[in-house]
Amino acid sequence: MGHEYSDNLVTPWGGMKEMKMLIDKTGISKKLIELGLPQGKSNNSIDSISIIESFWVSIWIGCFRFSHTAVVRLDEVLRQIFGWKRVAFGTTFGIL
Repeated sequence: MGHEYSDNLVTPWGGMKEMKMLIDKTGISKKLIELGLPQGKSNNSIDSISIIESFWVSIWIGCFRFSHTAVVRLDEVLRQIFGWKRVAFGTTFGIL
C-alpha cells in the first residue's frame, strides 16, 4: 500500500461537507435571511447566519458545552467548507 503527503488542509470532520450540501439543498440559510435577524453594528461583527450555522456544526460534531464550540472556531477546513469568514467565540452562543 502506497502513501503520499499533501499540503492540503484536513479536518477530522470532513463529513460536514455533506451537512453543508444539506443546508444548501434545503435553502434554510436563505430562509434565515428572510427572518430579519439582528445584525451587528460593529465592523468587527460576525453575520447572524454564520453564527447560527457554526452553532449547528458544533452540535453536529458533538460539542455539548459552549466552551467546546472553540473546536469549530479553530478548524480552518470547516470555515472553508461553510464559507465563513470568521466563527464566533463560544460566549457568543451563550448570549443568544
